[in-house]
Amino acid sequence: MQAHGKGIISCRKGCDSLTFSNLYFIFAFLPCALIAYYLVPEKYKNYVLLLSSVIFYGLGSWWQTGLLAADTAANYFMTGLFSGKNAKNPHRREMFALTVAANVALLAWFKCHPPIPVGISFYTFQIIAYQIDVYRNDIPRENSLLRFGTYTFLFPKLQEGPITRYDEVSDQLKCHVCEKENLEYGFRIFVVGLSYKILLADKISGLWKQLSIIGYESVSTPMAWLGMWAYTLQLYFDFHGYSLMAIGIGRMFGFMLPKNFVTPYGSTSVSEFYRRWHATLGRWFRDYIYIPLGGSRAGMKRTILNLLVVWTLTGLWHGVKWNFVFWGLSLFVLIAIEKLFLRKWLDSHPVVGHIYLLFVIPLTWMLFANADVSSIGIYFSRLFPVVSAGIDVNLCDFSEYGLRYAPYLLAGVVCLFPQPEKFLLGTKKYQKAVVAILSVLLWVCVVSIHRNASNPFMYLQF
Repeated sequence: MQAHGKGIISCRKGCDSLTFSNLYFIFAFLPCALIAYYLVPEKYKNYVLLLSSVIFYGLGSWWQTGLLAADTAANYFMTGLFSGKNAKNPHRREMFALTVAANVALLAWFKCHPPIPVGISFYTFQIIAYQIDVYRNDIPRENSLLRFGTYTFLFPKLQEGPITRYDEVSDQLKCHVCEKENLEYGFRIFVVGLSYKILLADKISGLWKQLSIIGYESVSTPMAWLGMWAYTLQLYFDFHGYSLMAIGIGRMFGFMLPKNFVTPYGSTSVSEFYRRWHATLGRWFRDYIYIPLGGSRAGMKRTILNLLVVWTLTGLWHGVKWNFVFWGLSLFVLIAIEKLFLRKWLDSHPVVGHIYLLFVIPLTWMLFANADVSSIGIYFSRLFPVVSAGIDVNLCDFSEYGLRYAPYLLAGVVCLFPQPEKFLLGTKKYQKAVVAILSVLLWVCVVSIHRNASNPFMYLQF
């Protein structure tokens, strides 16, 4: 494994594909796809969804679209080797293992040989989950290649999830729900997610980029802490914003995609945080790795070992680089300590738990953010000047950039709480006010995208 680069993780070639924050998507692709979907008879709706998804993905890269098509077809037929009429095949277990291994090998190969196809980590995990569920007889095998292909290509969840199990959308693929209420509510969710991305994540990103320009060795300690919190907010509103947009688009087409974020920064422990952060990925590792290994049922030693496996794999899922391995291992250490003795105390002292969470999670993000391992040490030396190796070139950098980005940082902190989102998505009493606010937010987002374009979604590289 090699680590390279410095500062914010750069988005690889391929991130220039059509994305949810693109004006062509918002005003051309999405309206056309919705109109076609609502107008065609029921039996043709999956064709519209599949064609729309192929175009959406293909506009970014046609070779990646061909790869996903081949992957979809291969997995559809390979799953048939251990299900249906082959359910009693004496070599069923071997066929299943071979199928899963082929998917893991394909994912691992691209992780080690960029460019990584957009969304491959997400759709590969969804395919593997489907195969495991079929093998366990939790769900029947899908006999329609059209429905299975629509599931794997479904563009709302294709690029960054949420990681959706087949049984969560299978009914909608067989009987489509086209309702005005879904269309309206889905669009509200989409606008909130777009606002998080454009008005918070993209604006705050400038502060973190500034640190990379200045150089970690030259920033003051207050600036280093401010930059760490800026990255923390940027990552949250970028990924949570995308997830909301995906869920909103799915709702417009009648699909109830699972939640991916449940106010994670309201947690009192790292364990709780990762049940709320990227919840569908955590659920995947829990149900398909942690519990099959024995979970927490075989004693504390085995529990710790299972956690080590899960968090090492979680780090590698994000990338075959040392910083991701260190990030995963840091979380393993924190969660293991909580399992051993700290969690009960944190639960009984929630105020301390919140402070602890808001201190340790941003520190772990500094491992996540820096692909160059040497830069991690430099950054931590600026955070904790007791071991500092640099000099403060600009002692006023904190006040200069803090004032410049204060409105966005403060708005981000406020939106970490659940109330703003609940007001915009769950309030019925003030519908007119909510519609007015969302209209203004949409208009400001469109103007901002038109003037400055939008940064690539940070998780597109995974």
